[in-house]
Amino acid sequence: MREPIQTDTIPTYSTRKTLIERVQDQYNEAAWEEFAAIYTRYIYAVIRNMNLVREDAEEIHQKVILKLWEKLPDLNTDEIRRFRSYLAVVTKNEVRMFIRSRTRRRNREDKAVQDHSINYLDTIRLPEIDQIAEREWEIHLIRLAIERVKPQFSKKAMEVFKLNLEGIDIKEISERTGIAPSSVTTLKARVKSSLVEEIKLLRKDLQ
Repeated sequence: MREPIQTDTIPTYSTRKTLIERVQDQYNEAAWEEFAAIYTRYIYAVIRNMNLVREDAEEIHQKVILKLWEKLPDLNTDEIRRFRSYLAVVTKNEVRMFIRSRTRRRNREDKAVQDHSINYLDTIRLPEIDQIAEREWEIHLIRLAIERVKPQFSKKAMEVFKLNLEGIDIKEISERTGIAPSSVTTLKARVKSSLVEEIKLLRKDLQ
């Protein structure tokens, strides 16, 4: 059964433009915390999907955040149609700089061609960043939407939805949760409906 909405537990996000305008004040800690909650996990996911090892991905992620801190105060929000595309460009540039830096270091050290670092640099999927960014944004929106709709439903309802996402059929979900099959179907539909609406709102407000 659907529970009353607990509005105090649902994270509220500013619209993309409003949030960017707030973080243009580099020392607005509340705005930067909100920015981090919305976008930094997405940025890191894009970097990790470019075939970078964790240590390098974390280093690049920190540099991207620093670059945003430096650049956002001068950003004209009216000229940015999709902020996530802007994030992808900043991220791509930082990865390029990382590759150039590593390549120069490798050349300075005059390593042999068979050195594993050469193969590693070649595997970084820089040309695919647009596809990676698109895919990761959709995944990111789903995660944010789930966080927002979760307080609207009982734990049982969210468990039903999670099991359904895992591809488990209604009969088995019913057996695992002790909920009648008809109720499983109803709960699944209610959560899905709320999730779809939340994704629409997030897509409109954040990208």
